[in-house]
Amino acid sequence: MDPVIIFAAGELAIVVIMAALIALLNGKDQESRHLYFGSVVLTSLALVFMLGMAMFYWAPTNPAGEARGQKIFEACVQIIPPLLTLVIGFYFGKRSEAMPKGGQAPKIGDKATPNEIG
Repeated sequence: MDPVIIFAAGELAIVVIMAALIALLNGKDQESRHLYFGSVVLTSLALVFMLGMAMFYWAPTNPAGEARGQKIFEACVQIIPPLLTLVIGFYFGKRSEAMPKGGQAPKIGDKATPNEIG
């Protein structure tokens, strides 16, 4: 059996396990749903990149097969890192905006002072 097919089957198993875990955890609040979505996006991009690397590594030894594998790998190298930084920047940027200027998260029941609001 072709090694790329075995590798892709392993990636499919990872996706099925992630889907089962998300269904099992069943995030009811907005924050956990956002976290699950972010983890799915990051994992899927990583899996696509890993599959592109596997296709390049196990490409046929003829020149046409090597050229196709190299095109797929180069496309992954150009497309995936900006998408990863976009997703990571969105989630971490959103968390840092929610923090007050002092750098510590407010405690439950604390009232905001006028300096913290503006």
